[in-house]
Amino acid sequence: MGSASIPQPVGSRVVPPDPSITSAIGRHHTLVTAVADVVDNSIDAGASHVMIRFLMDGARPVGLQVIDNASGMDSAGIDDAMTYAKKREYKGRDLGHFGIGLKAASLSQANTLVVWSKRYGSPPVGRRLRRETIDTGPVVEEFSTVDAGERLANANVEFAIDTGTIVEWEGVQTFLTSSSEDEQRAWTSRTTQELVNHLGLVMHRIVERGDLSIKVQTFDVGLGIGGPPRQVTAIDPFDYRSLGHSGYPKDVRVVVGDAAGTAHLHIWPHWDKGLGFVQGGRSASESQGLYIYRNDRLLQAGGWNGLATPHADLVFARVAFDLTVDMESHVTINPEKIGTTFDDELRGAFARAGDGKALAAFREDAKHAARFARQRVASPIEAPIPGDGLPGQVKDTFATYTEPNDATPIDIRWSLLPDDQVYDIDVERHRLVLNARYRSVIAGRQSLDINDAPLFKGLLLLLLADHFVGTGSGARKKRESTAWQAILLAAIQAQTRKERDGRP
Repeated sequence: MGSASIPQPVGSRVVPPDPSITSAIGRHHTLVTAVADVVDNSIDAGASHVMIRFLMDGARPVGLQVIDNASGMDSAGIDDAMTYAKKREYKGRDLGHFGIGLKAASLSQANTLVVWSKRYGSPPVGRRLRRETIDTGPVVEEFSTVDAGERLANANVEFAIDTGTIVEWEGVQTFLTSSSEDEQRAWTSRTTQELVNHLGLVMHRIVERGDLSIKVQTFDVGLGIGGPPRQVTAIDPFDYRSLGHSGYPKDVRVVVGDAAGTAHLHIWPHWDKGLGFVQGGRSASESQGLYIYRNDRLLQAGGWNGLATPHADLVFARVAFDLTVDMESHVTINPEKIGTTFDDELRGAFARAGDGKALAAFREDAKHAARFARQRVASPIEAPIPGDGLPGQVKDTFATYTEPNDATPIDIRWSLLPDDQVYDIDVERHRLVLNARYRSVIAGRQSLDINDAPLFKGLLLLLLADHFVGTGSGARKKRESTAWQAILLAAIQAQTRKERDGRP
């Protein structure tokens, strides 16, 4: 049936979205991306100091605060900020984009969002928004000026907040639920580090300018005492400490209609594995590709957006690209600000850049650099390919310095085994199983982290390298395994006695 046979409409009307659609916004946020979205608001409001706090009841985190000394909000401003249907007016260099970041980010993590704020010349204000009201139409509750003033006056931070804002999350659903204080402390410590790493990466240009200090700390709500704050430092994915590949970095003009931008092509030197290369524990494979910035805020760290296929030979290839205002119409930014999508016109513009040769030549040069790096690194031993159970950085290093003795990765798991076994080898399932009875001794703490104890796991995988393949004498492997089990068990028992006796 052709298009000519389609009848013409006889009327139209506006159909408003169901209120429940708002509860779907921000569902892909993680805790660290949600906090980063709130920090964006602090930066847009002119903050020079931001304090992020895990509110603690003993060892258990019970809430989170983001405190800044920015320009703050008056009554009209805070009402706009708490309203889903109203998008604020953004200035040219603002990091905000959708106008729903504060609400969507906060309520993706917590049941309740509370905001206290004060603007110069205006009385302090306070508002609360509960997630349970979202589906039927958001209900914003108002606090008295006296209560708002008290909360701001008692912020107990190391910087003055004559003007500024406190964002509080109550009933955070993404906090660890465990009755173990050791596990709670381990989770808080690990999450703090993840937050410092994430903010150090996505805000690295802003932090490097030196006009913003971001810190993360724990704060005991019962004692009213904060722990030592962790300073967020810049993690620059292009800050290699020596000259890069010959001819790079190289700038290439990307033109789409009337919009234009510059792609900065980098090939990271293979001999430099500094902080900017691993980016707080991210693997080299995850770090190749595009780094998309908007107003100096990193929106995407790695990935090719259809311009190339991720490959081991492209691990040193990175492209920095700043979105101009005109270019933004060709890019979709996801609400969590951790990825972008290019339209066909922009992908085509990248392919045409440099007379249609620049990107292809860049990929070939990056592949040549990766192959050269492998030739320069000796592979003195064969070893299994690590699967799940080790951090990406360790797995990448295995790949660089060893030759696989088998094509199937070996996963490392924790499970209960007999008392006299530290480990078990499951050849059929390609698994190295560690005895969960000894997990806290091996990992040095109570742990639920699948990638814990990387030193012990890595050494054991090397020690048992030929036990996963059908080479060598079976009798010899059995004698070795008996010896390794006995030695490791004795070491674990010795460590346990030291800890029980309180000896260092």
